Parts: sequence; C-alpha cells; structure tokens
Amino acid sequence: MTQPLPADTPAAQGLCPARLAHAGALLAAEVTAARVADPGLLLACAAAAFDPFRADADADDLDEADALTIALQVTRSAFPEIYAQAIERMRAGAPFAEIDRLLCTAISAAGIPLDDLESIGWGIPLYAAGVDLEDPDFYTAHADVLPLLVPFGIDPGQQGRWNLDLPEHAYPAGRAIAASLREQSDLALRQVGWAYAWLFSCTGSSLCDLTDEALSEIPPLSWTADDIAFAIALIAETDGILCDVQAGIRAFHDSPALQAALSRNLAHLIREFRRKGTEDAHSLRLAWPRPDDSADRTALADAELLLVRGDAA
Repeated sequence: MTQPLPADTPAAQGLCPARLAHAGALLAAEVTAARVADPGLLLACAAAAFDPFRADADADDLDEADALTIALQVTRSAFPEIYAQAIERMRAGAPFAEIDRLLCTAISAAGIPLDDLESIGWGIPLYAAGVDLEDPDFYTAHADVLPLLVPFGIDPGQQGRWNLDLPEHAYPAGRAIAASLREQSDLALRQVGWAYAWLFSCTGSSLCDLTDEALSEIPPLSWTADDIAFAIALIAETDGILCDVQAGIRAFHDSPALQAALSRNLAHLIREFRRKGTEDAHSLRLAWPRPDDSADRTALADAELLLVRGDAA
C-alpha cells in the first residue's frame, strides 16, 4: 500500500518540479528587478562579484591563509590596479600558475622584486647584496674583484678552503680608500670608490652592506603603505649603487695608472696606521690620477652635459 506523502512536501501541495522551477525563475527575475531598482543593492552585488576580498582579514586569518589569498589581500590594499587585474583573470577561469605569474610580474614592475607568491606572507621580500670577505665562496662567484683586493693582502688562492684570515689593516685601509675615491670629482674614480665601499661594507645602504645572514636577523618590513614606499626606495638605491660598483670594477681593470696609485696609497696608509693607529684613517689625504683629458673623454663629457642640461637646440 502506498504511503501518503507528508503534508509539507511540494508534491503534497500540488507543486511539481516544473512548477518549482518556474517559481524559482520568477523569484530570480524579481530579485534582479529589485537590484536594478535599488542602486545601493546593485552596487553591493557588483562589489561582491568583482571585489571578493572587500572585507579586511584579521592578521590571524592571514597567517593561516594560502599564498594566493594573502597576495590578493596585499594587492587589494597596496596595489589596487594589480588586484583588479588578478580578480579579472580569476573570474575568467585563469589557472593558479597564470595568476601567480601575473602578480609576481606586476609587483616586481612596481619596484619590489618577487619571484613567487610563497614568500609574500613573510613580509616585503628584500635581498641582501653585502659581501663577506672571509667567505671563500664569494671569490668563486666574483672572481673579477680579485685585482682590487690582492693589493690589500687578500688572496684566497693562498689560503685554505674555509674562512680566510684577513690582514689586520684590510678593513680600515679599504674604507679609507673608498672614502677618498668617493670624494673625487671624476665619475670613474667615484665609481671605483663605490666598488671599494661595497667590498668593505661601507656604502651606507643596508642591502649593500648586509649579508643574507645579517639581514635575516632584522624583522621584515610589512605590507603597509609607508613600508612599501621605503622598500621601493631602498631597492632602487641598492640597484643604483650596484651599477656604480660594476662600472668601478671595470674602470679599475682598465686603468694601470689607478692600480699603481692604489698601491702607493695603500703603502702610505699602512705606514700611518703603524705610526698612529687607524682612528684618523679618513683624514689622511691620498693622491689619485687626474682625469684623462683625451679627445674621446671630452666628447663623452660634452654628450653627457647635453643630455643632462636638456637645452640643446
């Protein structure tokens, strides 16, 4: 015997599935009409569709969130244009790899290099470019700096595989050389000075002077507007210094006169250190080659002047 249907079921009330579907369609139409009639409701629906992360997340929630969620929260507040691009691609069904690539490329273009989203939750990623002259591996990766350091008695080829023993005078002499060269009027000499400042960790820029190990001990910058602006300026400063460092290394290689002057100045500094100590190292006056007044250099200087002044006809 067939059991009677419960009184509260749609079938018992004479509502078949077709009628239910029709009723649902009518309800959806009414809701859509209400949205159009109410600008506030329409705006709320648009925000829900196009800005799914409109509600600020708690710090604890972000700590447990996946990398993409954190990246979207960060870009929503810090880089809204990037956020909008990512949401648009997500709504179009783009895979995670494409969103990852889009966010990393766009954030890097904004001035903060980002290789992958996994690091974004730890704060603004910063990469140290500092030097550890006692690390033999440094010379393997930067063999081009050896001619600049051998005059200081730093020669990894003459020591073992592990940490190098640096001469006592190396750092004070290197920093005095860097300071003297950076005071010169000639651009090439100043760039050589930046090269020595980088090698002896005295550029004044944290990212240029700290190693990865030292930087890891400093709390990371957060994704706030002030920290982002500071990080972008710091990274740009570091890039500029490292460009001068590379130019300075090349200039030193190409100038026998500068190499000879370095040897003379080092001998002078070491004599003074033995007599008076290193406290007044920066006050010692050092002599450097005068800028080359050849026609080629004059032509280059004139061209640079025209570019800087910007008032050429």
